[in-house]
Formats: sequence, C-alpha cells, structure tokens
Amino acid sequence: MEESLLESDTLSKRSVFAYSVGHVLNDLTGSMWLSYLIIFYYRVVNFSNASAGYLLFIGQIADAISTVFVGWGSDRTRTGLCHYGRRKTWHLIGVICILISFPFCFNLCIGCKDSHLWVQFIYYALFIIIFQFGWACSQITHLAMINDLTHKDGERVALNSYR
Repeated sequence: MEESLLESDTLSKRSVFAYSVGHVLNDLTGSMWLSYLIIFYYRVVNFSNASAGYLLFIGQIADAISTVFVGWGSDRTRTGLCHYGRRKTWHLIGVICILISFPFCFNLCIGCKDSHLWVQFIYYALFIIIFQFGWACSQITHLAMINDLTHKDGERVALNSYR
C-alpha cells in the first residue's frame, strides 16, 4: 500500500482523511495524561504530590526510551504484519497498547483495596510504561508515515497540519 501511494501523483481525499484521523486516540489520551494525571493520583488515589510526580516522571522516561527504540525499530522493519505495512504495523501495536493500558492508568487499582501504597505505585507504573510505549509507537510511526505517503513538500505540510 505504501509503495502504491508513492507512485500516484497526488494523495486521494480518502488517504488524507484516513491519515488525519489516525492520531485522534493519541491526542485524546495525551491531553488527559498531561492535564489530569497528577490530580487523579493525588486526589483520587491519595498518593502524595511527590508520588504523583514520580509517576509522571516514570512515564516521561519510558516515553523518551520508547521513542528512540520505536524510531529505530520502525525504520529497520522491512515488512509489516500480514502485508499491513511497516509503519502501520508499529502504529497498530501502539494503538493496542494504549487501548489496553490507558483505562488502568485512570481507574482505581484493581485488587489493591487493602494494599500498601507502594504496591499501587508499582501497579500504576507498569501500566504507565505500557501506555507510554504505545503512545510512542503511535506518535512516531504516524509522523514517519508522512514521508512514506508522499514525496511532495506541500502535501507533507498539509498532512502534518491535518493531524
């Protein structure tokens, strides 16, 4: 699919629309992550301000490491899963990781009602790491897809603005 788009002169409206909505999940979860995370862990879970901040920090570190790994991995992947395309395969992995982990990041710890706060901290940290890996997969490969979709600078700028 990626090669056929390069052969055409311009991108179809369908391709532009499909690309434009391919990042909605990241935008929605990212806005909640950055605006509500510390409040949720402090006011709802009853972590200290420091613990809530450490969870945010763990997530940012996981994102930094994942971003490098995903960029390197998606550039070196030659074929995707079931001819899905190398970028789309990584994007799909990211979306699955986000869909699985994000609800656990913003709900009370399952089975932790009488547990110590450090057990809950580890529980949330694990789901945050999975979420950040998925977020990096989705974010990096979605941006890299622009160069796979078109060679024209004007179309690349337009695709970037639509996302």
